[in-house]
Amino acid sequence: MSRLSSRKIIRTINKGIALNPTEITFTQITLKEVDGAFELVTDKRTITVLIYLDDGSTQINVNSGTKGTSYTTNRYKMIADKDADLEVNPKESIKFESNGEKFEIKAVYPQKIEDVVCGYLCDLERYD
Repeated sequence: MSRLSSRKIIRTINKGIALNPTEITFTQITLKEVDGAFELVTDKRTITVLIYLDDGSTQINVNSGTKGTSYTTNRYKMIADKDADLEVNPKESIKFESNGEKFEIKAVYPQKIEDVVCGYLCDLERYD
């Protein structure tokens, strides 16, 4: 029986991203420990990812407030390579714009094989 190796998975993820690459730029705010205290560090990053539609989810949320109607959908997914180093927490989310669409990363799932992070699978939410 064949085994999965991290090298093969990394190569497969990179080939998939190369087929339809999308370059995104976002600002990530993280807490770093400096001299025993936490300090907010702002980092502007640009990474190349693969954004695709997931067939399993067809949910569209309509929010009709007093300011207008907004539509959100969570049909989109994203794959990033091992060097992306993405982190999402409930207090700080990552928002970006790609091809005229606005997205927010809702969840990040590191893909680990043999204790090596091979890439990241992300749940996206598109909003107006």
